[in-house]
Amino acid sequence: MSFWCPNHPKPPCTTNSACRFFAQFTVTANVASGSDLPMSVLFQEGDQIRLNNTDQILLDPGYLYLINYLFLATPEPDGFFEIIPRINGSLRLYYAFFAPAGRVERNASAAGSFTTNEAATQEASLAFHLTYPSTVNNIDLTGTISVTPLIRL
Repeated sequence: MSFWCPNHPKPPCTTNSACRFFAQFTVTANVASGSDLPMSVLFQEGDQIRLNNTDQILLDPGYLYLINYLFLATPEPDGFFEIIPRINGSLRLYYAFFAPAGRVERNASAAGSFTTNEAATQEASLAFHLTYPSTVNNIDLTGTISVTPLIRL
């Protein structure tokens, strides 16, 4: 049995093309609940994926992107934090991660991976929104965000 795809996607890059790009960003923060996380570039190949200010990643149009994130934070015991990706200004709860801490431990981690075609026809923005309860007095958070184009649309 063979399958035929009439609109077969083109790979984003070939070995001889100049469109090879990807980026990884790092976060080290102690910010208020309800804030977008500040980021810095850990490494970057090309300029199609880049930071705008310190809290927003810009994605060049024309690609399906794979986004991976991993965060470690220290909410109070029995506390929690939540990471909610914000794409083009809208919170995307289906990509969010709720990270509870234990009764004794203060550590909690959040990891997620998703694809987005929001940059199919125009540039898209990506941010990560942090929330935690008022019972958490202080939260130290570290993490990384990786962004890779999967296919050219």
